[in-house]
Amino acid sequence: MAGESPVKQRLLELAIQSIDESGEAGIRVNQLAEAAGVTLPTLYHHFGSREGLVEEAQAERFIRAFRTDVENLLAALADCKSKKDLVRELRRLFAARRETERSLVRWQRVNALGASYARPTLAEKIVRAHDELVTQVALALLPFQRQGFIRQDIDLRAVVAWYNGSVIGKNLIEISNSSVDAHEWDRTLDEAVFAVLFGPET
Repeated sequence: MAGESPVKQRLLELAIQSIDESGEAGIRVNQLAEAAGVTLPTLYHHFGSREGLVEEAQAERFIRAFRTDVENLLAALADCKSKKDLVRELRRLFAARRETERSLVRWQRVNALGASYARPTLAEKIVRAHDELVTQVALALLPFQRQGFIRQDIDLRAVVAWYNGSVIGKNLIEISNSSVDAHEWDRTLDEAVFAVLFGPET
């Protein structure tokens, strides 16, 4: 959202809040425009239509936390000088992403993905934004792969995308009283990811 006009950002935030509270049906463009202190034509100028506003809001709901996670990862990687540093920082960041408090973020992503069904424009926005962040992370990990800290025979973009999908998948055991132990789920994912990245000895 960097570089967007303050008015557009305010409208987008109000739309996201409405979806979080009441679903897409809660978006009333007249009320949103009024709450943002703008006219309805101003809203349409920025988003084209109500559907355009909904799609932008859903895409932002999907990608926002990923963006923050990538920023945190890049900052952590900048301080890594050894494989030990890299493993330690990845473990710390992975644990933070799976915290129970992040359950709402995971639900927002699943909801946004569901909203993209039969909406090719929204699906394209989500995929494009996700691909950009996946590429950013893969490029940040590439120097470590070149130094031999990370296995040479893996596609970093595929690993990052797989990991993101796995974290979103935690919703399946958070829905209700799942018989799957969340801590075991976390441990299994960590073991799998670290084996893929570093080999079975890590």
